[in-house]
Amino acid sequence: MRFIVNKLLLIGLLGLVLGACSAATDTEESSENTTEETVVETVEAIEETEERSIVADEITTTFYPEVTRLRHLTEEDLEWYDIIMTRLNAIDDFSGDRETVYEIAEEYGEDPEELWFNWLEIVDAKWYGDYGNYAILSEDYHKLTSEILEKNIVGENIEHISGEYGFDGEKLTTSEYRELLVDGETYKIAYIIEHRDDFKIAEIIEFRVNGENIDL
Repeated sequence: MRFIVNKLLLIGLLGLVLGACSAATDTEESSENTTEETVVETVEAIEETEERSIVADEITTTFYPEVTRLRHLTEEDLEWYDIIMTRLNAIDDFSGDRETVYEIAEEYGEDPEELWFNWLEIVDAKWYGDYGNYAILSEDYHKLTSEILEKNIVGENIEHISGEYGFDGEKLTTSEYRELLVDGETYKIAYIIEHRDDFKIAEIIEFRVNGENIDL
C-alpha cells in the first residue's frame, strides 16, 4: 500500500515538473513572439514616418522672381491718383474699377484705355514705391510662391487649402503661411523670404512644416 502511495506521489511530482517546463516553454515562445512583433511594428512605424515626409531631400532656398520697375510718379500722376481714388473709395464694390476710370477719362477728355493703364502703373508705384524702384507684383509673387512649393514639397497629389502672408518693410522679408493637402493629409507650411538686390533675389531663410524647423 505504501508503495502505491509513493508511486502516486512520484507521478504527481513528475506531472508538476512537466507542467512547469511546458509553462516555461510557452512563456518563452510568447516572449519571443511579442519581441518579434514589437520589432516589426517599430520598423514599420519608422518606415511609415519616412514615407510621410513631404519635404524634398534637398531644399531649394534661392529663387529669382520676375520684378517690375516702378513708374516714377509726377505731380500729374499724384493728381490722377487723388481724383480716381476718391471716386473709388465712394463705391462699395471695387469690381467696377475699370468702368469708373473710363468714366473719369471721358469727363476729363482723356483716352479711357490710356488712363486705365497709367492708373495701374500709378497704383503700383504708390503702393510699392516706399521699398525701392522695383517690386514683385501680385501675379509674379504668386508664381514665386508656386515655384517655392513645387521645388520643396513632394507628393502625388498636392492641393492648396488656404494661405496668407505678411511683408516686413524694414527687414525686407515676407512671411508666408500655407495649409496644404498632400496625399490626403493636411500640413501647415511656413517660410520666410529675404529679398535682396531690388527684390531680384528671394532667399528662403526659414522653413517649417507643422511647426518643425527644416534644416536648410
